[in-house]
Amino acid sequence: MSTRTPNAEVSEAVVSALLDCLIPAAGNLPSAGNMGLATEVIRLAGGQPRFWGLFTRAIATFNSTNSEFVKLTGDDQDLAIRSFEVDHPDLFGALLDISYIVYYKDPRVHERIGWEGKPPQPDGNVMTPWDESVLDSARKREPFWRRV
Repeated sequence: MSTRTPNAEVSEAVVSALLDCLIPAAGNLPSAGNMGLATEVIRLAGGQPRFWGLFTRAIATFNSTNSEFVKLTGDDQDLAIRSFEVDHPDLFGALLDISYIVYYKDPRVHERIGWEGKPPQPDGNVMTPWDESVLDSARKREPFWRRV
């Protein structure tokens, strides 16, 4: 299956295979492609104008030299990705950034790494009360500026 926009076509199978190589399984958590994150990667990139052009250019460039990527074995897939990273570091970096954004916002990953994503305020992280004594040494110091 592929997702089509007026300017580009992105294969979910290719994105899923890329995700499996970029973010492999860890413990009881499957690889990112096997987690079904390809659709979300494409959706996120498509919903962000700053990402979409870069993302589709990365996929098109990768596909131009790796048209049979999904049929390759693991080692050959790794070699193809390494070559892409060396030849097109900016495009590889963009693809990796988008993949990480989607991966690390997934609740299954949060659970695996023990992260609780709470808003900082008002009901999230509790702030310690302000301690005025931290300013004591600054208050005792003579001014080091000129009064005007």
